[in-house]
Amino acid sequence: MSRCRCQAEARPAAVAAPDPGADLTVVVVAAGSGERFGHPGGKALVEVAGRPLIAWSLLAADAAPSVAALVLVCRPADLAAMEALVAGLPLALPVAVVPGGDDRQASCAAGLDVVSSEVPLVAFHDGARPLVRPHTFEAVAARLRADASLGGAVAGCPCTDTVKVVRDGTVSATPDRGNLWVVQTPQAFPIEVIRAAHRRARSVGTDDASLVEAMGLPVAVVDAQRNNLKLTYPEDLVVVEAALLAAEREGE
Repeated sequence: MSRCRCQAEARPAAVAAPDPGADLTVVVVAAGSGERFGHPGGKALVEVAGRPLIAWSLLAADAAPSVAALVLVCRPADLAAMEALVAGLPLALPVAVVPGGDDRQASCAAGLDVVSSEVPLVAFHDGARPLVRPHTFEAVAARLRADASLGGAVAGCPCTDTVKVVRDGTVSATPDRGNLWVVQTPQAFPIEVIRAAHRRARSVGTDDASLVEAMGLPVAVVDAQRNNLKLTYPEDLVVVEAALLAAEREGE
């Protein structure tokens, strides 16, 4: 089986786990317009700390022992470039590269379409979070394995800022910060749960966890990695790049 396959092939990510402990497929989503970043070609292929942005997430997922296969969802215009990028990376796992849809939910569904049902868990990860480490993929998968009643497990961290509810420019409420968490990715789910959630979705959710929550299923939050930053605006690049270079020096 070739390492990189395009959508035209039948179920390109339908592979058996390479070892008994590998029970997770990771879908890396990089199909956004990058409008807030201000780059006309999107941000997935922008160089960050010596590599294209998307490469960092792929390499981290590839290094996680529980991961059986990878799916990369990209803008249709980037398909050839992404296939070439994947072919040039030192990845041990099979990778399916597929074009995304008009919004995040449609792009996640496109990735989900090529995930093998033989691998019981699937995690979605934002390609704009290059600081993710292998242990974060392991942490969300382990949380699901530990509690069969869960509909999902997501990476996050307790909110340290004071958050205000603002209406028409005026503060209307100040929620108790002790109950607030900042939710990140990866977000992991049993494969049949997230497929059912996408099938029944009637409105666009802000993330995959919200679709599972709408089904009435509990979603756990795992405090796995506080520096799992998302590259959204141009000014984020300096911070993210410095953190990546520091991690490289420390051998993480």
